[in-house]
Amino acid sequence: MIKLENDKLTVEIAQLGAQLHSIRRNDNQVEYLWQGDPALWKRQAPVLFPFVGRLKDDQYEYRGKTYYQTQHGFARDREFKVIDQTNSRVVLEQTEDEETLKVFPFAFQLRIIYELAGDQLNVCYVVTNPDSKHSLIYAIGAHPGFNMPLSNDSTFERVQLSVSPAEEYSRIVLNGPYNDSQNPIMIDMQKPLTINHDLFKNDALIFETGGAKFTATLTDPVNNHGVHVHTLGTQHFGVWSPYPATANLVCVEPWWGIADNVNADGKLLHKQGMHRLAPQDNDTYKFSIQPF
Repeated sequence: MIKLENDKLTVEIAQLGAQLHSIRRNDNQVEYLWQGDPALWKRQAPVLFPFVGRLKDDQYEYRGKTYYQTQHGFARDREFKVIDQTNSRVVLEQTEDEETLKVFPFAFQLRIIYELAGDQLNVCYVVTNPDSKHSLIYAIGAHPGFNMPLSNDSTFERVQLSVSPAEEYSRIVLNGPYNDSQNPIMIDMQKPLTINHDLFKNDALIFETGGAKFTATLTDPVNNHGVHVHTLGTQHFGVWSPYPATANLVCVEPWWGIADNVNADGKLLHKQGMHRLAPQDNDTYKFSIQPF
């Protein structure tokens, strides 16, 4: 397990999937990150790559060939190499190999940088296309789960979700596991939303953020502890808790991609929300986690 530490935070990261394992503030020793439970949700903070969400029939077509790929891609279940590490920063890397090429016919380099900066954990995904001829087509996203509530005297139904800017947002509704972006509904986030398990009956709440600066905050009002997730550049932002399971868990998810549309034709070149990275080029995606 990789440990990062400064005077404010102590963070642990696993090399399997480059997944966050623990986030604690040094002044209160509260564990903010969900610790995983196979009966409810076994993961903690998976990295979503090269797809966000589910593909129709778990498959897609590219250059006349059909490839099979499960929800959220393969990066979360594969080992990352440590490229560089200090007390407060680590760089982890995953690249293509024979196994990934069977389900995703592209060369890639995915680097994940975790860095402590005061009371924030800054996360940066760097995607590089090493190919000299072909574009890299992919999506990427984060899926950190947080313990909610954060006090023994509180309940899940007291937890509040607030966003900044506090305004009305277009919300994409899921039809099964697929997005119905042609028929969005509005969600009023001018005031904090008190959550409950039924809120996630139809899966995640998906906010259309349009790439603007956006912060989602979970707060346990009993002890006023919580977490801010700050983003810039995401087109979509998901908030999710397993249903019908009743886990004390809420995921706050910056996405640079989205599940297949209800009308998707299965062709990768037509898939909604995908990025196209030119040969020898790279791109970065950033967010930060600030526990309080």
